[in-house]
Amino acid sequence: MYFPNVKEREERKEEKPFAPKSAFYFTQKEIKKMPEEFQKVITIKLPIPVRQKKNGVFEARFRKHGFNICVSSADFDKLRGKLLAAFLNYKPKGESAEPAHGAPLFEGVAARWLELKRPTIKESTVEFYDSLFRATLFPAFAGRGLEDIRQSDIQALMNVCVENGKPRTAVKVYQTLKAVFDFAVGDELLEKSPMRLLKPPKYEEKNGRALTLSEERELVELVGASNCAPEVKAALLFLLYTGIRRSELSSVQIDGDFVCVTCAKVRKGYQERKRLIPITPMLARWLPEMELDELRTVRPDALTQAMKRLMPAHHLHELRHTFITRAQECGVAREVVSVWAGHAADETQTTKVYTHFSREFMKQEGQKVIYNLYGES
Repeated sequence: MYFPNVKEREERKEEKPFAPKSAFYFTQKEIKKMPEEFQKVITIKLPIPVRQKKNGVFEARFRKHGFNICVSSADFDKLRGKLLAAFLNYKPKGESAEPAHGAPLFEGVAARWLELKRPTIKESTVEFYDSLFRATLFPAFAGRGLEDIRQSDIQALMNVCVENGKPRTAVKVYQTLKAVFDFAVGDELLEKSPMRLLKPPKYEEKNGRALTLSEERELVELVGASNCAPEVKAALLFLLYTGIRRSELSSVQIDGDFVCVTCAKVRKGYQERKRLIPITPMLARWLPEMELDELRTVRPDALTQAMKRLMPAHHLHELRHTFITRAQECGVAREVVSVWAGHAADETQTTKVYTHFSREFMKQEGQKVIYNLYGES
């Protein structure tokens, strides 16, 4: 946040109360860099309101004198820079819907690309793109035509993301801009994409790891001793001994000797898929104490938070790693475990189309998943 210095306070004469994280003020030097239309309405005394939304994201807005500027950031300290960039690059909508060189604005093309993509992707993915546009891409390229955006501009934006400790965002910026500019080239709005010679930033996903036996024992003991709600305790153990994703918990059903869930990783437009996971001896021990109706109502983020409190060095998805690892350690074939996990065992036609394990076979394989957490034979 910018705090006015002594000289600027004297220039204001009347000092206004300054509530932290409630408003920004621009300096005279910053105002002089802005387009002329802003210099007429913005002064060092004018507060730019800032609010924090329920999801923790900060949002700054300027909606006066016919202007409509809005930027957001999860990091409050970076919000001011984005806001200043939006003012410096601002162009009225009516003025540059079609720039002089004939190329449309980046914002319009990106919005069109997302609108055409919307029917084929999940709503959560749409929300992700919308957030990336509003928080990062639109402020960076506000009011600029497609042909005005150079390879160096995009590289600079990705560099800023990396320098700010957000390499994953840099990768998403690269992937999204490549798709938008490829769309523009395909629609003959642009001759060449500025992305064609750029290389994606390097980022290694943190996939997590399986808990060791001692860590698994520690988790089970911590769950039992915690003050978490009973349904949250049960849900953590259920995820540990089925390997399902947290988003699949709401679809859980018991089908004889199996747990049946609806697969979460199914693209929009594809048929809904269900999969069966045998009730292993490890799960059978806890199942009588679990109320499935309550289990299905547990919010996914409540489980993530509970895991973070109980074992800060681990995250919830590592319960899935643990189940898959233990099953293979107990002698279950990789192809069978892949079916339980909802993965493709491999990309061969044999596996993808023609392999169908019988319920009896999977039940027998499930009985192999039994081990002693205390390391006794």
